[in-house]
Amino acid sequence: MWLVLLTLAVTSTLGEVVNVHVNNNTQWKFGFEVDYENDRFLLDGKPFRYVSGSFHYFRTPRQYWRDRFKKIRAAGLNAVSTYVEWSLHQPSENEWYWTGNADLVEFLNIAQEEDLFVLLRPGPYICAERDFGGLPYWLMTRVPDIKLRTNDPRYMKYVETYLNEVFKRVIPYLRGNGGPIIMVQVENEYGSYSCDKEYLHRLRDIMKRKIGTKALLYTTDGSNINMLNCGSISGVYTTIDFGTNANVTKSFEIMRLYQPRGPLVNSEFYPGWLTHWQEPFQRVNVTLVAKTLNQMLSLGASVNIYMFYGGTNFGYTAGANGGENAYNPQLTSYDYDAPLTEAGDPTSKYFEIRNIVSKCLRKEITVRFYCRQS
Repeated sequence: MWLVLLTLAVTSTLGEVVNVHVNNNTQWKFGFEVDYENDRFLLDGKPFRYVSGSFHYFRTPRQYWRDRFKKIRAAGLNAVSTYVEWSLHQPSENEWYWTGNADLVEFLNIAQEEDLFVLLRPGPYICAERDFGGLPYWLMTRVPDIKLRTNDPRYMKYVETYLNEVFKRVIPYLRGNGGPIIMVQVENEYGSYSCDKEYLHRLRDIMKRKIGTKALLYTTDGSNINMLNCGSISGVYTTIDFGTNANVTKSFEIMRLYQPRGPLVNSEFYPGWLTHWQEPFQRVNVTLVAKTLNQMLSLGASVNIYMFYGGTNFGYTAGANGGENAYNPQLTSYDYDAPLTEAGDPTSKYFEIRNIVSKCLRKEITVRFYCRQS
């Protein structure tokens, strides 16, 4: 049973508004913020870093969600990252779907029950190797010349409606309200696509109005100057992504060009990779995964492992990659050579990651959190 708490807004020593909850004369300061002076995150006012694993609710039947969460937590991780797929939740312009395998609220509830924080990635575009990058197909039927992923008002009209539906469900789960959501991503690797800063600023402002200071807005882009130049947003925390083939030190040096202070963050560390039709199953060496993860954690970085559990692209939801004259469709399977297989079974990679997390973080990673605001 959730406790009913009194919420007060106060100013922290960092000059940011945090939320204090009072119950029976006991105070809990719920919040997630950046300590720029000491290059670290603060969770409820205390130094914190996360090791997270990507797990998308829409790639797993609802009855298996808790099982996957338990296995993620048992590996030593303290957070989970998920996209929110617009096309799943709004299959047609006047139809919304938030139940069954699309029950985002229940997903958040179970995550919190299993002591996992949440990094929420609502897009509106998510990529994720999903059909149309998670955008609803019907956008193209309403306005044939619509400019997707831009500040085109014909596109943004639908984006605002979608984000309103998402946030009215997730606001109670923001960390500032005692919930598990500590970070919310703006768009998705936008620097790989375009450079429309007006669009990014518009998304930032919409999301900021929704979450206030109760969670941290962030972006994710490749560790590339051009990508970060176009994908980073003023007033939003900049993070990067890279895999085992990258130079860890140089990658974080590039991040520092756009995020001079604050903790180092790899928001998509790749322990595996996607597979296209007619390709051999893509594998990433366990030793390289362990070595790279160890290097990042030794630098004090927070890391999200993409994917920790991949799952399945049910129906016709798998996407495709390719340029103007190429088309490379993804498989129904999204196993990803992840630490947990498509069936949810631990692999040698899972146990190696668990050992690295245990060695590098010891008790630091164990954080239990308090009641969500009723």
